[in-house]
Amino acid sequence: MSSLKDMLGWVRGLELVKRGAESEIRLGFFMGIPAIFKLRVPKPYMHPRLADILISQRTRKEAKVIAYALKHGIPAPRLLAVLPSIGLIVMEYVQGVTLKDYAYRDPRGALLYSRIAGSILGRLHEVGVAHGDPTTSNYIVSSDGGLKLIDYGLSDFTEDVEDKAVDVHLYRRAVESTHASIAAGMFEAFLEGYKGVLGGEALKVIERAEEIRLRGRYVEERRRSVWRALG
Repeated sequence: MSSLKDMLGWVRGLELVKRGAESEIRLGFFMGIPAIFKLRVPKPYMHPRLADILISQRTRKEAKVIAYALKHGIPAPRLLAVLPSIGLIVMEYVQGVTLKDYAYRDPRGALLYSRIAGSILGRLHEVGVAHGDPTTSNYIVSSDGGLKLIDYGLSDFTEDVEDKAVDVHLYRRAVESTHASIAAGMFEAFLEGYKGVLGGEALKVIERAEEIRLRGRYVEERRRSVWRALG
């Protein structure tokens, strides 16, 4: 490639897998290796210069978190290239299915993987990182039978109990919304894995997660009562 502009054009020509609010996920090859190309895109309402700064900062931060997680043995995608100036992270393509899809196929096996998912998040929290979106869509059951946690775009370095509790709450909400029949078992298995890593330290996070759940329920109930009053 003769320039970053050429690189950007080439990436935009790759197969689009997913388009989110802040990034595009594309699939291709990097140095002969199947790879995921995560490209952050500017928001149309934002000043171009500010957008460039934010995209560069967020790309650097995400890559830093992934590298840190890998260093501490967290099963995350390997980094292949990082180009903050154009908002690009190139990672290994993890072949497999999401835990969300896997649970539809094999509910019993999903309980085992849910326990592993809890231990992975526990290890991440243990080294001071909150994932930000640890749903069953972001755990990949790989073709070799392992489990990897992907998408660190909302991750942050933190020791705040609230941040970690939000992670636990998000996992619970994900299984309840997509796998109602096995949600209780999946979340129980998840907590077993989580506590298996953090021991007593996990209890205050789990207690805070329950507080967050009750807060959300209270807000929803208030919203419904307002609509009924207006209705």
